Amino acid sequence: MRDQIDEIRARGAELVIVGNGAPNFAAAFREDFELDCPLLVDPELRAYRAAGLRRGRVELLSPRLPLNALRALRSGSRQTSVQGDPWQLGGVFVIRPGGDLTYRYVSREAGDHPPVDEILASLDEVAEPIQEVVETPRTQAWLGRTLSHIVDPFIVSSFDRTGFRIHSLTFEAGDLDEDLSDRRCLVTGANSGIGYETALALADLGAEVVLLCRNRERGEKAVQQIREQTGNQRVSVELVDLSDLASIRDFAARFASEPIDVLVHNAGVLPDERVETNDGFEQTFAAHVVGPFLLTSLLAGRLVKSTDGRVIWVSSGGMYTRRLNLDDPNWTERDFDGVIAYAETKRAQVVLAELWAEKLRGSSVVVNAMHPGWADTPAVKSSLPRFHRVTQNFLRTPAEGADTIVWLAACRRASQWTGRFFFDRAERRTHLLPFTRESDEDRLALWELCEKLSEDFSNES
Repeated sequence: MRDQIDEIRARGAELVIVGNGAPNFAAAFREDFELDCPLLVDPELRAYRAAGLRRGRVELLSPRLPLNALRALRSGSRQTSVQGDPWQLGGVFVIRPGGDLTYRYVSREAGDHPPVDEILASLDEVAEPIQEVVETPRTQAWLGRTLSHIVDPFIVSSFDRTGFRIHSLTFEAGDLDEDLSDRRCLVTGANSGIGYETALALADLGAEVVLLCRNRERGEKAVQQIREQTGNQRVSVELVDLSDLASIRDFAARFASEPIDVLVHNAGVLPDERVETNDGFEQTFAAHVVGPFLLTSLLAGRLVKSTDGRVIWVSSGGMYTRRLNLDDPNWTERDFDGVIAYAETKRAQVVLAELWAEKLRGSSVVVNAMHPGWADTPAVKSSLPRFHRVTQNFLRTPAEGADTIVWLAACRRASQWTGRFFFDRAERRTHLLPFTRESDEDRLALWELCEKLSEDFSNES
């Protein structure tokens, strides 16, 4: 492109280069390549997001990459120190005065560039503005639906990485081509695993993201990593323990006047032994049920003031095996079983999502639940070591597990649903077995129990 600057200008245009490094790096780049054109820096990646460009990881493993690198070496280019986001892929755009787009090329991997003659042709006065229609190819979507019918009846092939790749064939292209720069998102348990990937993806879409974490050191480390990877500096951490109601109230008081658009209930625990919290609750029940209920109650007023409020409950596929159990939620009369306690509270989360959807119906807030499938997270490795050893070769990545959370939080289409349960961007049944169904009386009892526990704590404090 540098060698075509005279030709570009002869056609009444100008070459403008945008990079995501620091200004001093841009100055060195200009000198190295002897550039005589505007060179801009975008360390927060706002222009990249607005242009619909993507960050690549798998793409960087493309078999074409060595050929691209060889071509660059032959042209005299040398890779030196990396500035900005090394995963950010680029593109080329031709924009006419007034904003009409006559050319768009999105790089598929590092070193992927369009033919210069195509770019020059788009500069002709007769070049028509392009009409982009982003859609999933019909054959791809058909294949995804067909294969889904085959794998979905079998838990292993549906919940693992194979299931995600099959289901992703049906995803609507462009669903996550969103600019969330005017939105604030709260993500609990966001310092690692699925919560971290959720926060990373939302920050990458430009949102202000607040990580709600129990450990400040791990939370601050996650914040720094997200800032470095996305260029988005509007990422912060707040100290909140979802199993401690005093901690939740302290946070809610600090955020009493702050706008909130998205609340993601992701924080989770899976203890081997029964642990009792300061409030006298079993830890799993506190962190998954009572704590998130209280947090939603305290933030509901802020969410309602959003023009597009969203609450997402991150459940688990394990909830399919259990029914709502309110006989002994604190495990004072049963021998404690961490896996069963986890599954029961994840069932309760799905019911609470439905109940909150009804309570907030008519407002701008939608409330939905989802499950991420089987993802290879630090929590799975530490809490279910035998399961992890057996399944680690086909577990989903944390980013794949987080995909539907991000979709529910960001996609415009997702705002049309409330009180639903999703898996891999599709609505799913909440019961697969008849004995797991709860009665209306059970649902009301769950709500009343959560209200009572929250009120009792408030009176005591």
